[in-house]
Amino acid sequence: MSILFSQAVKNFKKYLKVERSYSSLTIKEYLNDLDMLYRYLKENLDYDDDFFVNDIEIYEIAEFLSDIILEKNNKAITRNRKLYSIRSFFKFLVKYDYVNDNPTLKIESSKTEIRSEPIYLKLKEARKFINIIQKKNNINKFRDLAIVKVFLYAGLRVSELANLNLKDIDYTYKFIKFYGKGNKERIIPLHNDIINSIQNYLPERKKIKPKYEDARNALFLSRHGNRINVRTVQKMVKKYAREAGLKEAKNITPHKLRHTFASILYQKTKDIKVVQELLGHSNISTTQIYTHTDIEQKKDAINEMPDL
Repeated sequence: MSILFSQAVKNFKKYLKVERSYSSLTIKEYLNDLDMLYRYLKENLDYDDDFFVNDIEIYEIAEFLSDIILEKNNKAITRNRKLYSIRSFFKFLVKYDYVNDNPTLKIESSKTEIRSEPIYLKLKEARKFINIIQKKNNINKFRDLAIVKVFLYAGLRVSELANLNLKDIDYTYKFIKFYGKGNKERIIPLHNDIINSIQNYLPERKKIKPKYEDARNALFLSRHGNRINVRTVQKMVKKYAREAGLKEAKNITPHKLRHTFASILYQKTKDIKVVQELLGHSNISTTQIYTHTDIEQKKDAINEMPDL
């Protein structure tokens, strides 16, 4: 038996109040943490407005716990409290047979202050990721290559990529124009590599018969003639990360490729405003997690010091 997330939260609220006799303030804190998880899954991992609780995967909870702390707060105690709230929620779900197990038990609490950087691919890793797709001989090779390059060169959210239409690409002036999060218009210049990859994919796309009007407009299609969906893209990215033998393969998602774009762009430009505008962030504080300095840059800076 499964249950929708919204209904599960309502049942959990009753459980905390009646069976656990928690105070209204404590219950409010639990529900706030679950609401943050819900909004994160919707906005960053493209969940529908409602979904089944057993759709939530462990790596998605781990991403929430890392990203929300990196963007909002660096204190371990804050992360641990949110982890405890979500763990209690899943413990309740297991108790009443809504899910079979509690994935949060595999997520460790933080024992020290969190000072980690967002997970992203270094330049060599990004090239390795692309190379593994190029070496493939599968039917979706050109589509997958174009998708990955859109992430790495343009930093789109996975939902934005899935919603791209053929008309959104201007090949003459080399940019994408579309409406992103919050229905805000975004215009992103396109690297020549993206243009070439999309043009290499288009002959393959023409061989696929779109099933619906929406699919006829879509830039990226599944082999069944539907607009490509977010889950397909997420699984594809993780598959290639594993095959490329990347160090953090289990944590590489489209969202992490977006991190990669932002990190590399900031390293090259040192212009946080440009990064903010291209990512579509309304608040620059969200963008500031990309101002970390790569360890290799630190080494280079030390090596530039004169002999004493």
